[in-house]
Amino acid sequence: MKTKWLISVEHGAMEQVAKELRKTGIADIEALDAIGVIVIVPGEQKIADIKKIDGVINVEEERDISI
Repeated sequence: MKTKWLISVEHGAMEQVAKELRKTGIADIEALDAIGVIVIVPGEQKIADIKKIDGVINVEEERDISI
């Protein structure tokens, strides 16, 4: 299973960030508008490059959590 990245986005910037992600070659974008997060399956992109996009607050790898 491929690792997913969770991208925290500033309020009102979801469409702009999604558009910029598509320009980098990411096609599978899941926008969770209610919580301001975009979930992607990265290709050759680097986290540092995604963080440079205007409107991006933070980027981290999705992790499994067991309680």
